[in-house]
Amino acid sequence: MDASRRSPQDSEKMTALVQLAGTVAHELNNIFTAVTGNLSLLDQEFSGEQSLTFHDILRAAQRGIDLTSKLQAFAGRQRLDRRSIELNSVVSRTLARLRHTLAGVEVDVALAEEEFIIYADEQKLADTIVELVKNARVAMPEAGGRLSVRTRRHLRSKVHPHVLLSVADNGAGMAPDVMARATEPLFTTDPRGVKAGWGLSNCAGFVRQSGGAMTLSSELSRGTTIEILLPLETVRPVPGRQVVP
Repeated sequence: MDASRRSPQDSEKMTALVQLAGTVAHELNNIFTAVTGNLSLLDQEFSGEQSLTFHDILRAAQRGIDLTSKLQAFAGRQRLDRRSIELNSVVSRTLARLRHTLAGVEVDVALAEEEFIIYADEQKLADTIVELVKNARVAMPEAGGRLSVRTRRHLRSKVHPHVLLSVADNGAGMAPDVMARATEPLFTTDPRGVKAGWGLSNCAGFVRQSGGAMTLSSELSRGTTIEILLPLETVRPVPGRQVVP
């Protein structure tokens, strides 16, 4: 199933969900800013057991702030440090950092022999790649796992060229009903509830905020492919590019 082929009802539902998340995040941010600000002013007035209770309240408020940040990321309202960066270099460096995570996995990396200059937050892009790779690793079998990472030019329209980054695995895949909800916040298939369900939703939010789109395709027992389209600023040819596997 290809998640890019959503029904009009599903697309409207996701749009409404994103708008609601953004509005709620904005209101919560105002509330928790006021709460933590006033708590900071009161900090010196408590001692002993009162101080322990005070810091419990402060930690609870901080968890609320963290939740607000996740909602903002999903809604595409997080703060981004956007600048011109080279996509293939970010991909190579990030995969190099993930060598331990990918131990025992057959990794196939094919980056275009061109420099793709995009306007994005480098750290958030690297975080997105890490999330996709780690999700793929969890879905793969203990032995015989295969990961494929690709970049190439994609002419999304005649006027606005894009670059395509794809991450594919040979893992367990997803059923259609799971696939339809994969990028919803707080949705997780982890029966233990260990994964909070923010990973893919925040990835999708970051990509939307960067002017791109993220699509998922998956089939049970045949793996998952996630494709990210990002606006392309310019391209510089680099013959004989060396790729870090």
